[in-house]
Amino acid sequence: MRIVSWNMNHCLRSIPARKLAWEYLRDELKADLAIVQEASPPKGLMSVYHPINEKHPRYRWGSAVVALSPDLVLRERPRVPLADCQMKPVAANELPDSHPGACAVADVLGAHGQTLFTAISLYGQWEVMGNGQMYSCARLHRMISDLTGVLATSRRKPVVVAGDLNLTTQVAYEKQTQAETDGAAAAFARLRAWGLTDCISHTRTSRPRLPNCSCSDGDNCSHVQTFRLGNRTSSRPTQLDYAFISNSMTPKLKECRVVHDEAAWQLSDHCPIVLELT
Repeated sequence: MRIVSWNMNHCLRSIPARKLAWEYLRDELKADLAIVQEASPPKGLMSVYHPINEKHPRYRWGSAVVALSPDLVLRERPRVPLADCQMKPVAANELPDSHPGACAVADVLGAHGQTLFTAISLYGQWEVMGNGQMYSCARLHRMISDLTGVLATSRRKPVVVAGDLNLTTQVAYEKQTQAETDGAAAAFARLRAWGLTDCISHTRTSRPRLPNCSCSDGDNCSHVQTFRLGNRTSSRPTQLDYAFISNSMTPKLKECRVVHDEAAWQLSDHCPIVLELT
């Protein structure tokens, strides 16, 4: 199975460009399953998707899990507003939802109706704090907590978590604070603690190291460029996109490839991550 995670940069793309991006996913990347952010799946595709804000033109997009192979079926995990979960527990198949539209969750079923894994599309939407600082880790940490019902069983029931987390342990821009780097490290640690493997880090020996990476990981650096600020080729190479799978799935991971191609950059300011699973 080929899984592609991609921030599609919906709000800054023309209608023809959005159409081309979906065709690129289907025809060029040949995705069986798309885990996308800043996206709005076309009608006719099987998807689990809710926009962040349907009434606001700038936020008529969200995270989505989309089946592009006819052999796959999606079963949406119902979401319950977080405020409604305070006094009444969610049902067995439900999950709290602190930031509607930023996280999509679907059980992925095979041709015979068997559950293959649960797919989660995560988007680390920025949040402005009272001191004027912006952090993406604040909302992301809440969404990870929302997913406890899935992540707590990820060692027995496989999970794929991918998306634009808007986090990095690199120095992504001037005047970046240590709090941002620490917040990123904490989020990654939480995902690993649930028994998840960082696919890009796991396959780091299969690709050249990122030249002049700004992280402090030394020989353990696994960063790749997945984002270009302003989509400029001269922007500081930054990784904001990640793909995690349950540890039990790592023997099935045959390839993790970052599509650093001009064709992809023409369609978004992020490039796709492709996972090949047997």
